[in-house]
Amino acid sequence: MYECKIAEKLLELRTSRGATQEDVAQSLSVSNKTISKWENGASTPDLPMVVELAKYYGVTTDTLLGLSEDKKQSTTEEIRSLFEGLDRRESVLKAFETIRALVPSMYGTISEYYDDAYDKENVYPTGTSHGYRSAISLHEFFEFTASSENVNVAVMMLRNKANFAWMNDADKQKEIVKIFKFLSNEEALSVLYFVHSTDCSESFTAEYVAGKTGVEQERVTEILDEFCSVGECHWVTVHLTEGEVRVYECHGDGIVLSLIAIAFERMCGRQSYDYNFNGRCKMIGGK
Repeated sequence: MYECKIAEKLLELRTSRGATQEDVAQSLSVSNKTISKWENGASTPDLPMVVELAKYYGVTTDTLLGLSEDKKQSTTEEIRSLFEGLDRRESVLKAFETIRALVPSMYGTISEYYDDAYDKENVYPTGTSHGYRSAISLHEFFEFTASSENVNVAVMMLRNKANFAWMNDADKQKEIVKIFKFLSNEEALSVLYFVHSTDCSESFTAEYVAGKTGVEQERVTEILDEFCSVGECHWVTVHLTEGEVRVYECHGDGIVLSLIAIAFERMCGRQSYDYNFNGRCKMIGGK
């Protein structure tokens, strides 16, 4: 019974991993025939080799021997468990810690697919001297994190199937440029600052915003209307005794704030990183 269970489990683990018998044999420094015999039940690995096999497949020896089944949590369940019982501040700090652990964890998994030009410590240092600020670039992966009095932001970008071909599409260019044109005006930034502040209610008029920002009401109306076309903001017409009034509603736009925060870091933040690993960031084209 023992021989049958371990043979079935070895075959199941290898096929689910997508490995060949030769892959396993090379990793464990044994012959292909030995792996084949273990999987068809003709022979069984000795105890030290059972331990090595369990390490190779990332399971317990009990699971390998068919004595128990590993029940793995989904990624969502694992992440949720990290935040159980934490207050808001602790949750934010845990989020940064989790992101910071991602690259070393990823490199431990994918290092076999890359030349050994970069070890984990070179890619992500174990610590920094002050405010956390880093940029990591690989051909298919970009990650940037900044933690300071002014900005707390984490950005991750992966290669996409289109290889950014839409950047050269004339119609897409026109749409993309709209958001940058909107954000390129100082008065627009002043209005966005107030709208996103806790001093501003979620519903407001252009007159109210003008009085709080010092920007002319007519210009505020233009900015808010443009914001409605590129961001998370909309308006309705309210009929009052003194006439019709346009009331805007905005719960905040995280994407717009992120774009502004990243622009701030690039142009107003420290011009050097606590750590900057720049393998390359050419995610357009390539293999």
